[in-house]
Amino acid sequence: MQRTTPFPQSSPFSQDTGTLPGGHPYAVVGSGSRALAVLPGFGDAMFPGAYPPGAGLALAPYFARYLDEYTVYLVSRPRGLPPEYDADRAAETHARPLESIADSHEGVDLLGISMGGLIGQALARRRPDLVDRLVLANSACRLDADARSDVREFERYARARDWQSIRSKLARDMFSDGRAITYPPIVQTIGRFLLPRPAEPADVRRSLEFILAFDGCDRLDELRQPTLVFGGERDPYFTAALAGRTADELPNGTLELVPGAKHGAFHERKLTFDATVRSFLDRTAASGDDS
Repeated sequence: MQRTTPFPQSSPFSQDTGTLPGGHPYAVVGSGSRALAVLPGFGDAMFPGAYPPGAGLALAPYFARYLDEYTVYLVSRPRGLPPEYDADRAAETHARPLESIADSHEGVDLLGISMGGLIGQALARRRPDLVDRLVLANSACRLDADARSDVREFERYARARDWQSIRSKLARDMFSDGRAITYPPIVQTIGRFLLPRPAEPADVRRSLEFILAFDGCDRLDELRQPTLVFGGERDPYFTAALAGRTADELPNGTLELVPGAKHGAFHERKLTFDATVRSFLDRTAASGDDS
């Protein structure tokens, strides 16, 4: 791993940034014996491509609920995705950083957010030895059919490099509170000057193509790991019905839906999300652990 300066040894946890094998930018916080690998959603493609020094420190309050047991890794996708970026390619490329993380921890649990949950499913199928437990946050076995037109709209914006319109629509679809109203005009005005642009504009289009093409609904029985499906009842992309189907057809699935929440339930209802995930992790045995 490429490393930056960690916290002093006297600190209760350490933090780091850099690049994992395969070109995956990462930020890490914590010093727990187990690893919690977090795969971000579509918005990761809008990210410039390198976490600044101190990013782990900034993440510490966000992941505080897990730091007693876990070292938390935020693992981004590489910049410059290949034209044929599909589930097999995503699983293959993500296996490399997960191998590196697994080498220095007692086990790895995976938390995939939205598109990250799709990649997490592909990785857990292909490399079950690397994933002990799986959390799908505002994700399911595929995109809801009624949301495909919205993703096509994102593709049109991406071709025009209209990043503000993508972010505005995402804000409306993610939040169920006042942010759904206040964020879009802010993004469209001062956000044009303050928000980062994608390091690789083609990654935005290829991420959207990946989401449209992914369908793991007929392969859910291959996911043997204990899996939590967490979502919002009003999520327009991975609907409550689709989340329920995903959990029902998993061999070891658990469903938690938040009333009134939308596609950003994992963030907007953070206390509920953290309590649910931590309870799931505490009460389930890691895959292959009979203890």
